[in-house]
Amino acid sequence: MKKITLTTIALLLYSQLALSLTSPEGLDHELLQRDNVQSFINRMVNNHGFSRDDLTETLGQLTLREKKTGSGTSSTKRKKKMNNPAESRPWAEYRGKHVKPGIIRNGVKFWNNNRGTLERAEKEYGVPPHIIVGILGVETRYGGYMGKNPVINALATFAFNYPRRERFFTSELEEFLLMAREEKRDPYSYLGSYAGAMGMSQFMPSNYRKLAVDFNQDGARDIWHTPDDAIGSIANYLNHHGWKSGEPIATPATYTQPAKTATKHLVRSGDSLWKIANNLRTTGGASTDSIMKQITDLNPDAFVEQNPDRLIKGVTLTLPAPADRPYKNLILKKLRPKYSVGDILNAGFQIEEEYPADAKALLLELKGAKGREFWVARHNFYVISRYNPRTMYTMAVFQLSDEIRKAYNRAQNQP
Repeated sequence: MKKITLTTIALLLYSQLALSLTSPEGLDHELLQRDNVQSFINRMVNNHGFSRDDLTETLGQLTLREKKTGSGTSSTKRKKKMNNPAESRPWAEYRGKHVKPGIIRNGVKFWNNNRGTLERAEKEYGVPPHIIVGILGVETRYGGYMGKNPVINALATFAFNYPRRERFFTSELEEFLLMAREEKRDPYSYLGSYAGAMGMSQFMPSNYRKLAVDFNQDGARDIWHTPDDAIGSIANYLNHHGWKSGEPIATPATYTQPAKTATKHLVRSGDSLWKIANNLRTTGGASTDSIMKQITDLNPDAFVEQNPDRLIKGVTLTLPAPADRPYKNLILKKLRPKYSVGDILNAGFQIEEEYPADAKALLLELKGAKGREFWVARHNFYVISRYNPRTMYTMAVFQLSDEIRKAYNRAQNQP
């Protein structure tokens, strides 16, 4: 154990006294002494030329939400909200929150009030008006709910108090301070969501710096108070992520359960374990290797000298039961299309749209009000998901947008 001398104690007391005498009043010295905060300050000073004293004063004024474990506390509720966001609810409940008559009516109103800007955004970026309006509707109800939290406090809370989220939010806090310096504004003057998203379009600081645009050309990128800038910024964001103008987004699909395969198989000449397992795979959903192992486990005496490459001819194999959801291997956690439309159709699905069989697509399964819903989504669905990489969020934007488009067109066609 390291020996603590009187000299060491004196130096520690002196350093504490010096900090209290040289630092501005009201700063959170305990926060400033944390390793992760000091590391962040060093990062900003060394990489971006920030003044250590000025940044220390800025961060010393933070009001962080603490990680508490007591039940019923607001901090616990915030933690639950962050770790179990709205997108984890059943689809029917989530859809009902975002796709409803009042939001659709206000979307049509917003479209009418900003028609020229939306048309210009489509012309410049290829993104149709109803998609932009749909995102604004889901994100902030067209600017009605943008958040009242100081952005710096929100970002710093997750950067310094939530280790699992430290990497992402430390990067966003870095971007935010650079943004405030570029715009010559007090960092505490920006308000946003509980997670630091900003403005009508709910951009994180990194997206704001990279993709927000001054669409009305007044010299400022104001996504808080200027619909023109929010519209142009969303269109630029989607265009940046590869929006394909004129390409469909998603269509409903129906599913027909394949006929159950036999649970027994008589081994004949030419049969192999791989061949039998691969034939099951086309309707079983699991991988060929997985099914081979299941067959081996169910039939330990069906092989010559227990060699899985040598089946005994004439033996009757017990086959694994068909999967309840044989299509589940087509449903991916990441929403980038990987399989082809043909792959999905061959798994027992039908769609009304005439999508090319070789087009990349994504199979979606949602818990709807009347049971399971299936959708086949294309590339633009993935592009929308870059805003929030969750299936239900992306589907809500798509469906709200579609309802707004229908309502807008009906209104335009009325005498």
